[in-house]
Amino acid sequence: MTIETHHLRYAITALEQGSIRKAALKLGVRQMTIVRHIEAIENRIGYSLFTRRRDGVHPTDDGGDFMQAARRILRDMESLTATTRSSRHTRGTRISIGFYTSVSTGNLRATLSEFRHRHPDLQWRLFEGTRRELLAEVGRGQIDIVIVTAGDLVWPEGFLPLWPERCVAVLPTHHPLAAEAILEWSMLKAEHFLVSSLDPGQELTRIIRSCLHRGSHHPALTEHEITLSSLRPFVGEGRGIMIDCESSTGETLPGVTYREIRHENIPSELRFAACWLRNNPSRPLASFLALLRERYPDLTPPASPGVSAHDAAAGKPDPSP
Repeated sequence: MTIETHHLRYAITALEQGSIRKAALKLGVRQMTIVRHIEAIENRIGYSLFTRRRDGVHPTDDGGDFMQAARRILRDMESLTATTRSSRHTRGTRISIGFYTSVSTGNLRATLSEFRHRHPDLQWRLFEGTRRELLAEVGRGQIDIVIVTAGDLVWPEGFLPLWPERCVAVLPTHHPLAAEAILEWSMLKAEHFLVSSLDPGQELTRIIRSCLHRGSHHPALTEHEITLSSLRPFVGEGRGIMIDCESSTGETLPGVTYREIRHENIPSELRFAACWLRNNPSRPLASFLALLRERYPDLTPPASPGVSAHDAAAGKPDPSP
């Protein structure tokens, strides 16, 4: 026999009332119903919950411990039920969105602004974190959708390729290269780079290494465990330069200049994508996806097993036999 929550509720009521008779009156059932449920628990666990006396029922030592655990279980069940009800109530009025790039300018800011204009009554919850953290929250159902970089991304659920963002060099205003309109990577060979271990910093670091690692030359990097926005002020102090996304250029800082950076006159870019759970029934999520598909139509074929979402978006062949 499996112990059900109603078994626990009858036993807890008997304990709280101190009497089988009073518990039956409180619950509106017969006394024998209470007795049968308590006996069912006792038969399952192998010991008595109560001793019965003239003045009512009293928990045994083992029964007291069991009843404490039973109370915790019922509290947790009630909390879970309340959370589910709340989630269902807000599902049609709220959307949660995760991202880790600047919204000072660029495609993400424009998309969010347009969505706000179209759905002014929706409540928003915005989340920041690393790509791994954000995707984990999507998987747990805590976030509806995330906007993340697509490089080496493997995501088996809903996936939509979005916009590319150009990479920019973040320079001190007094730097000699700040006078240039556009920079080539070869011009940065001798520079010292400040990089972040937090997304999208690691992907930008890979771009720096791929563009500047030539033969025995390795770019000079100092990695910090802070966000890119927290790292930028150190550029103005002359501690080094940075590579960042073009969306950051809307954040004006004293002593800092932004310049587009190219490789053989081709802009260096980071590509972004949206990720969500396909079975998420949220109506606001459906509306947000409709806007994204309107602005950035999905022209990629469905990913085959063994192909990452990023590879499918890039048109790379399926490596599986």
